[in-house]
Amino acid sequence: MTNNSATDGHWRLLGKAMMLCLALCIGLVGCGGAGLAPVKGKVTVNGAPATQGNLTFSPIGGSSEDREAGKTASAEIQSDGTYTVATNKPGDGAKIGRHRINFTPAEQKLTEEQRKDPKYKAPPPLYLGMTVSPNEVEVKAGSNTIDLQLVPKGK
Repeated sequence: MTNNSATDGHWRLLGKAMMLCLALCIGLVGCGGAGLAPVKGKVTVNGAPATQGNLTFSPIGGSSEDREAGKTASAEIQSDGTYTVATNKPGDGAKIGRHRINFTPAEQKLTEEQRKDPKYKAPPPLYLGMTVSPNEVEVKAGSNTIDLQLVPKGK
């Protein structure tokens, strides 16, 4: 058996290249960001910015495989009506494809005094009984700006 240093060097280089490719592939899959696209927008009520609440983007599709493949994304409505969607980490977006959007009013924050007072009756949460329009949207590859309106449920 002969020792050919040129052949050995070639195999070492090829082995290193393969390990680098494998590491990159594992890194991309491990990030959980495959198939996500950034989503942001503004939520309004009667033309004015909504000031609070939460949105969930739930993937929907035609086949059972499409429905099962997606993770729900969420966003908190800021005081100026803007929102940015997150699935795994802040701002990473939502799965590419169709989504059903649900709105949940923000939890009311009571003072310690209000919580201790048995006679205190908290007002209903802001935007209770509202839903988003449109309630189904398409998230496309690349950046998405999706503006929404809060409307009374049933309309």
